[in-house]
Parts: sequence; C-alpha cells; structure tokens
Amino acid sequence: MAGKGESILGGEGTVSDFWKMPLEELRNQAAVETLRRHGRKITYVVNRNANFTRVCTVGCAFCGFGKRPGSVGATSDRIDEVLARVGQTPWVTEVCLQGGIDPTLRPEYYLDLIQALREAFPWMHLHAFSPMEIDSLCEKAGCEPPEMMGKLRAAGVGSIPGTAAEILVDDVRRKISRNKLPAARWVEIVKAAHQAGVRSSATILFGHVERWEDIRRHFEVLQRVQEETGGFTEFVPLAFVPYQNRLGAILSKRAGGMKVLEERIRKRAMRLYPLARMVLGQSIPNLQTSWVKLGVAGAVESLGWGCNDFGGTLYEEAITRSSGGKHGEGLEPEQMESAIRGAGYEPQERSTLYGSVKKGVSPRRKVLSPSCRGAS
Repeated sequence: MAGKGESILGGEGTVSDFWKMPLEELRNQAAVETLRRHGRKITYVVNRNANFTRVCTVGCAFCGFGKRPGSVGATSDRIDEVLARVGQTPWVTEVCLQGGIDPTLRPEYYLDLIQALREAFPWMHLHAFSPMEIDSLCEKAGCEPPEMMGKLRAAGVGSIPGTAAEILVDDVRRKISRNKLPAARWVEIVKAAHQAGVRSSATILFGHVERWEDIRRHFEVLQRVQEETGGFTEFVPLAFVPYQNRLGAILSKRAGGMKVLEERIRKRAMRLYPLARMVLGQSIPNLQTSWVKLGVAGAVESLGWGCNDFGGTLYEEAITRSSGGKHGEGLEPEQMESAIRGAGYEPQERSTLYGSVKKGVSPRRKVLSPSCRGAS
C-alpha cells in the first residue's frame, strides 16, 4: 500500500511525490483517480443554511459576517424565527446551523434549538455547530467535549461541520485569527464528535497567508484523525473571499491589487483540489467543490480537478456574502443537475452522510423566486 502522499500511479514499481508533480500531470492523475473511484457520478445534497446569530467576539480577519456585541447588526435570532426560516424550505433533507460566538447565548439555547427543529422537521438531518461553537459551549457549560457531544447528539445533532479549521497550523492561525481555538483543540473536539458517533466534514481555508508547507501539515493532521476515527464524510476546500474583510484589504494591497490576489487564489485552487484527491483520497474519498466560493462555472471546472461532490443548494448563505461573495445564496437542484450534466457527468442527490435519499419523506418542493437563486 502506498504511504501518505504516495500512489502506485507514479509508474511501474515507483511512487509519486504529488507535491512536486507538474500541474497538468497532477490534474490528469486526479481525474483518472476520481473516475476510478466514483465513475461519472457527481453527488449533491438538498440543504439549507440557518445562520442564527451574527454576534461574534472572535474577530477573524478573514470574516465579514461576525459583528462585535453592541455594534450595528449584532443580533441573534429567537428559536421561533429560525424555525420560520427553515419552514420556508420544508423539502430540504439537511439544515446546516452555524453562527458567531455570542457570549449571551447559553447552552440551553443550542439544545432547545436542535430539539425544536427535530420536532418540527423530523425528516431533516441536523448538521450543526462548528468546533469553535462547541468549544464555546464547553466553556459556558463547564464540561469537556465528550460530554457536550453526548448532549448534542441526544438533542438531535446528526453531524457537525468541520469548519473553524482554517489552516491547522497555529502560527498561521494566529496571523489570521488570534482568538481562534488552537489546532489541537479543533482536533480534540472533532475526535470527540466522531467517538460519540457524530460524523463531520473536514475543511481548509486557502488563498490567504498560508504556504504550501502549511497546507501539507494541514493534510497530515486530517489524515491522522481519519486513520484513528474514520469520521470524516468529505473534504471541502474553501477559497478565501477577500472583498469585504480586513485580511482581504491587507492582502490585495500587498499583491498590487484585487485582480492579482484573485488570480493567486485561483491558481492555488487549481493545484490544491487535485492534491487533495491524490493525497487524501484514499482515506477521505469524497472531495467537495464550493460553487458559492468559485461560482458555478468554477465549480464545474473543478470537477476535472478531482471533485466528486457539488455541495448543497444552501438557499441561505450569509457568511460568504458578508465578505463580498459574488455567486448568490442558493441553487435549485435543477440548476445543479443542469451544470453537472453540461460538463458530461451524472448528477445524483445524496444524504448528508452520502447515503441514498428516501423519496416522499419531505413535503413537495416548490421553486423559489429568482432572488433566492445563485448566480453563475
């Protein structure tokens, strides 16, 4: 069996160092490996976001979403308000719940929110709370991650988003968010979730101040966790959106303009996706693109870079939009399937945990107004 970052695809009797491979060769091998593992099938999930609080005390330089307590727009939603928003899209199979770190929201709010959603929409999978949010809940409740994960699972959490990972190298984390939980704490919380039977995605935020060596170390951390727990459902690279946040302003000035920075981010994406397929694909077989970060055209292009999943319909997307994201807040399933088929692939709806979707469980889907649809 090939070791980390290695594959027998390098030639007869040899292995390849994918980190040093020419881009075209790397992308070709990633395409071959994806075809071997997944065929022409590209999956997607019919889901929605529900960002329930905009209050945040962390102050990430790359974020335009979080608002300091007391500032304009620093509000949290009542549980009935969240239920009403989710009720606008009752056909979705998943709700993703994430928000800022609001010091006034007690652990009971999070547990009551989950229980209320489970009772109102029992067919929806609840994909809820990042490791940063769970870290805050542990501090507020005075308990350790295993106990908190037990409470969240009992309330109805089905899986957690593996966000707040950014780059799992503390030197980099301090540069872009000095108040973010340390990399080791992120790992501790994710492992506690997996050990409680709650699976998670894994993410990376790229295109800012990280080096390729930092990305390599990030991959190694994810590999070690997956070898120990097997709990990651997918890997989701997230491109930095630089338009309306402090870090984007700094980096665009250093780069000599926003257009230069945009091109740097795109070039990083072109190499990172096929690297993820070849380095992580044996242990985390699902590689998800991000149409909300790359645009529909960019997401379609990334299907040739090793991605086998198109992500979710979203219907509500505030975090990327708050940083100046240009690609809309939601896509209809028909739009996703059309884009996937147009690229020569076969679309297939999936569940959050990459299983089949039971038809006829949720209410009939209605087509939303054009204002809710994504831009290509």
